[in-house]
Amino acid sequence: MLNVFDFMKDLPDGKRLRVNDLLFADYKCPLSETQFDMWTHHNYFVYVIKGKKKWFARDKEVLARAGDCIFVKKGAHSIYQYFDDEFCSLFMFVPDSFIKETLIENQIELSVREREPDPAPILRVQINEMLASYFLSFLSYISNTGREVAKLTELKFRELIMIVATMPQNDGLAEYFHDICIRSRPSIPAMMESNFTYPMNLEEYARLSGRSLSVFKKDFKTIYKTTPGRWLIQKRLEYGKFLLESSDMPVTEVMMECGLKNSSHFSRAFKEHFGISPTEVKKTSQQNL
Repeated sequence: MLNVFDFMKDLPDGKRLRVNDLLFADYKCPLSETQFDMWTHHNYFVYVIKGKKKWFARDKEVLARAGDCIFVKKGAHSIYQYFDDEFCSLFMFVPDSFIKETLIENQIELSVREREPDPAPILRVQINEMLASYFLSFLSYISNTGREVAKLTELKFRELIMIVATMPQNDGLAEYFHDICIRSRPSIPAMMESNFTYPMNLEEYARLSGRSLSVFKKDFKTIYKTTPGRWLIQKRLEYGKFLLESSDMPVTEVMMECGLKNSSHFSRAFKEHFGISPTEVKKTSQQNL
């Protein structure tokens, strides 16, 4: 599955500016697919200059038009592309460690309520005049190189984090930043529950969790008392059964929705686990309607 950070960092010079794991990209989407899945191990902002595009993950979807800004949390998500107008946007990738360091070193007080952060994987960022000007001002950096530009780029990223974090209108994002500041590493249960329906491999889940593959497997087994591979199969099958019983999706669509791609493997594993085939479950659920 496409890692959007890796894709953007390989754009040609003059289209992207990278300083360590900070990445700024001026992007005009050339992809021809209407809908595609992607994932990222770093959070990113998108500021839309022209056109529109829809981001969605789980039960959350956000349509971003010209002048809109969204924040996409690290993890897997899908994009729906419109072809009635050219899509132009600015992408800014920021790792958790940079957000945490910026807020703590600059002693930024986050206005957060005593509650869990908004679990939505995609958040709208409220734009004011300062923030709109900020994004467009960054374009002048992209065609320059050198130590001075690298340092200024880092400062520009810090400026973005501080502007957004202190805007009362973006309290949902401030709460997410606060959660980043108090955690040493991403929560494996939260990460897995949010992303198990996407066809990612174990190396990608490990990278998303901020761990090496060996440490990821060890920490996972400590938490779940099983391996990540077995957990994923069981979780996807259980979700598939839920969809077969509660929706009008055909079996093939349910399989895809669960993050599985091979229909014969899905049917065989499903019957081994539940003692009944997916087709029989769908037939029974339709009879009970």
